[in-house]
Amino acid sequence: MQNKLLKTYLITVVLLLLAGAAVLVVGYNYLERYEREQERLEQERIANITPTPTHTPIPTLEPEEIVEAKYKYTIEVPEGFTVLGDNVSESEAKEGKKAVLIQTDSPEFEVKIIDEYGYEVDYRSGNTLETKTYNLILPDNFKVTLKEASKTAEDYIVSVEEAEEYRWCYEYADMPKIASYAFTNALNAPDLEIRDNLDALVTPFWTDGYFTIREQAVLHEIPSEVITEEEIMEYVKTWSSFMTDDLKPDGFDAYIFTDKKTGKRVPYVKGMDVQGLDYRSRSPRDYGFSVLEEYLLPDSYRYRVLKEYAYGSDIGLTSRHLPDPEFINEKIDNFVMYTDSFFSIDSSFTKILILPTLGYSKRYDTTSVRVYFIKNPDSTGNRKWLMADMITLSENSETK
Repeated sequence: MQNKLLKTYLITVVLLLLAGAAVLVVGYNYLERYEREQERLEQERIANITPTPTHTPIPTLEPEEIVEAKYKYTIEVPEGFTVLGDNVSESEAKEGKKAVLIQTDSPEFEVKIIDEYGYEVDYRSGNTLETKTYNLILPDNFKVTLKEASKTAEDYIVSVEEAEEYRWCYEYADMPKIASYAFTNALNAPDLEIRDNLDALVTPFWTDGYFTIREQAVLHEIPSEVITEEEIMEYVKTWSSFMTDDLKPDGFDAYIFTDKKTGKRVPYVKGMDVQGLDYRSRSPRDYGFSVLEEYLLPDSYRYRVLKEYAYGSDIGLTSRHLPDPEFINEKIDNFVMYTDSFFSIDSSFTKILILPTLGYSKRYDTTSVRVYFIKNPDSTGNRKWLMADMITLSENSETK
């Protein structure tokens, strides 16, 4: 009986083991098929999905198309300015100004700005664009060239005026005038080349936007083919002697000298000691204009002034000077040739006068004058050059 039960138990265990093994085999096959199916489904899912883009791609544009920028800036510049950069466009100028539109995809921009004189700067957004006016005042016979600008320097001349010192010379010669230039709306001082009347380079130094030269460039030696210094001093001394009533025609005894103690007349000899002598003027008086006019341009302004002085009452105030004054410290300088027939020269000298009315003391008159000479229009005249005008530059007197 026991053997029968044992046999039954063993058969049952074997059957259970076989059933469990079958379940394991079937389950494994099922899991493997499931995993392969899931993998297949995942691949199909991935293949069938169209992703949503995170941004809109920029299309390929034809050349005539323009990308609309995210940022737009407008700056205002003077009419003559040029603005260079990407996506830059300009409006029509109004009242000397124009608006410039700058389009960019960046919150900042940088462009190159060029003024009408050729000066350029790099301009960044948010900066201030400052301009200035540069004023140039020169004789109009100076040559001015703008190195970089498209216009000529003459385009910037705002006025041309006669120079006061040449006022009586314009009638006789093509004298320089004073030209004023205004370089407005400049980012910096314009790049200029300036050459003076001697064709020498001039370097401008701007002070508060101004650079001024009114005088001509000078030579410190007179060209020998024009005139000599000795001739110049002859002209100047003749004029100076006339101005103190010391110029008398040859052979004219202008003064009578008398010894104060004896009352006898004493003949005047140039350079003699006049202390202790009295004198009086003789009549008729000539005043020396007949001598001086040989050196003057006939009927010029200076000619008329000196002639009026010769026969006016004012010359009587200077008639107490003795004749034949001595000159010292003679100097000739600052020669300027304006044309082939017109020049000026500066002359300075000290004139020694003896004044009987002041106890025969000596007075030293130091004078500097600028004399304008014109070629004698009368080829038959005695002198090649004539004085057309003169300006007194300085005067100083000292009595000893």
